[in-house]
Amino acid sequence: MNFVRVSGRIGQTTLWISLSSYFISLILYLISFSLPDWIVYTSIPVKIGLWRLCDIQIIGYDRCSDWNARVYLTNITNSGFLGPPDFIRTSQSLEIVAFIFYIIGGILFLTGLTQRSIGLLFFGSSISIFITVIFTSSTICLFALQGKSSYIGYLSFSWWIALVAFIISLINALSSFILSFYIQPPPNINQNNINVKNDKMFYSLPPYSSDVYLAEH
Repeated sequence: MNFVRVSGRIGQTTLWISLSSYFISLILYLISFSLPDWIVYTSIPVKIGLWRLCDIQIIGYDRCSDWNARVYLTNITNSGFLGPPDFIRTSQSLEIVAFIFYIIGGILFLTGLTQRSIGLLFFGSSISIFITVIFTSSTICLFALQGKSSYIGYLSFSWWIALVAFIISLINALSSFILSFYIQPPPNINQNNINVKNDKMFYSLPPYSSDVYLAEH
């Protein structure tokens, strides 16, 4: 396995920043997207997330339902929401696309890290992460702007975790983009070029063949 070779202190620094920021933001994204704590309403005892909404009338006992369920578990959630609002449906679609591009960016980055010392792979990874950043920022803005249009509430910790993950992803995209200009080719490529330049003759037959001898004389 050939690991990536980088040049200079900038290349080494951006390599470690890109590697660590990718996995940190991935963990934060998974936590924030799976929890129903994006918005907590104060006008009704309900909290919502990307995929679920919960009745929090009884403290310490959340009764949660999937947004796409036909009937929610409690009367409060059924009377408060007749189904997922438009901003929830839009946010779910945005995050599915964002996660796909995030995985693609990770595959490109790990491939460039362990298999091929090619700067284009890291450049492609940075573009994929940039796309993820765009879609994720749209989801964060939708919850902040439209999530409290029907009921009074506040942005809870899952939203803030997503915001931190968004910032770290942006750092990852920028560092991967810079890293792509500091990638060195593997040593065997240079060696192969030297061997090709040093070849004087190409024999279709062994040089000691009688056919070659007769042709030369």
